[in-house]
Amino acid sequence: MKRGWGLGGVLTSALLLAACTLPGVTTDKTLSAVGYLPPTTGEIPLKTGPTAQTFDYPVMFGTTRKALPAGAGFSDDRDEALHYGRVFVTIPKNHRTGSLGSTLGTVMGTDPKLTVSRFESVQSEAQFLALAQRALQPVTGPENGYVVVFIHGYNNSFNAAALRAAQLGADLDIPANNMFMFSWAARSDVIKYTFDEATVDASEVYFRSFLNTVAQAAHGRKIHIVAHSMGNRALLRVIASGVNAVSSDRGIRFGQIILAAADVDRDLFAQLGPNYLKVADRTTVYLSPYDFAVAASSHVHDYPRVGCGTAPQVIVPGIDNVVSNLPDDFPSHAYFAETLPLLTDIKNLMLRNTPARSGDKWRWANGYWTVGGDANSAKVVCRTRNTLMPAAR
Repeated sequence: MKRGWGLGGVLTSALLLAACTLPGVTTDKTLSAVGYLPPTTGEIPLKTGPTAQTFDYPVMFGTTRKALPAGAGFSDDRDEALHYGRVFVTIPKNHRTGSLGSTLGTVMGTDPKLTVSRFESVQSEAQFLALAQRALQPVTGPENGYVVVFIHGYNNSFNAAALRAAQLGADLDIPANNMFMFSWAARSDVIKYTFDEATVDASEVYFRSFLNTVAQAAHGRKIHIVAHSMGNRALLRVIASGVNAVSSDRGIRFGQIILAAADVDRDLFAQLGPNYLKVADRTTVYLSPYDFAVAASSHVHDYPRVGCGTAPQVIVPGIDNVVSNLPDDFPSHAYFAETLPLLTDIKNLMLRNTPARSGDKWRWANGYWTVGGDANSAKVVCRTRNTLMPAAR
């Protein structure tokens, strides 16, 4: 977890990468391209029962946070370097799919809290690459021929982000050590929104560098990305800057890009969102009319945000949109990781490149999907007044 690259090294790397690849990523692919399971496989269900035993789930990470003394983790303060390592999260017996646990569930033993158990330090990016390449399972097929990169949103500590990454990894059956997390120095304080806005902007160059590192570690495995909330801003600009730097046939191609509860300006997404189509097999936007956090951002910026609405705020041709009316409880910001239909959808996208949207909960109309029936008008916090539909590029 020690300092890997200083700011100068990261900037130099980013400039070199932007000049030669998309999106600032290079990799020597030692595996033949790993595909997906055939669509004829049929929808792959989640394992929804409580866990039978306690186990530790490892998450590989890169972070721009300052390290705490004695290897105790990371603070909310920015550093001018990337730190690398592996964090282990304890998934307790009786863990419920889609849950981080609760105090009552811990006391009763019915849904105990996930906890960060330990950190594994590395001294450099090179050591991190060696660790990741040792830890990744040999590829036997699409079921383990991929890695996932999670980037969190605002108001997240390092530990909170690690818990969410591990919960997603465990619930989606992502192989151990195939889950990666980029943790930028968000403040774990709801009133520090403007601080986090500045910090996520300053984190873009480091996120680009981290994606390069993951691509090297992946060695030809598919790379899926899950971006949540404000983390979508860093991803959007990193992808756009890479596409604008060079034609898309010279760089890495991502598998699935999942844009959950995106705290991104609607018009900016209309301008830059089409770049996702150039670098990914498939891109999916999840939004909710009940998302209090993104609704608050809409009010602060006095303009619609991509991640909140009763219908898509913007439809980019070729990008899927899913309006989730599940659940409708406050603050409805982590629904992508908490509701079984969406977790099932994400799992099938990653394994089959095909969504899982059958059954009476799902409905297709007007060019987008809804899940969970009609919205509860009394609980809607942001309504879509008009859907922006930019021309295909």
